[in-house]
Amino acid sequence: MDLDKVLEIANECVGNDNIPIEGLTLVYKLDTDTHQNLDKELFYKTNNNNTSFQHNEVIELNIAGITFIFEQL
Repeated sequence: MDLDKVLEIANECVGNDNIPIEGLTLVYKLDTDTHQNLDKELFYKTNNNNTSFQHNEVIELNIAGITFIFEQL
């Protein structure tokens, strides 16, 4: 799972009138490597080079009103 996949899922949910997105929370349990890679990708896309990466055990994103929670197995 990478950021492009997360955005694709959000787009599919928003574009589908059969999926009510108000209050929608999606929880993914990812293996350690996938979770850390996603965490790094999000960190480097949203921070400047003056800060150092610290891995988060839980990643929470809100995209288009949909809450994504990524937990590490």
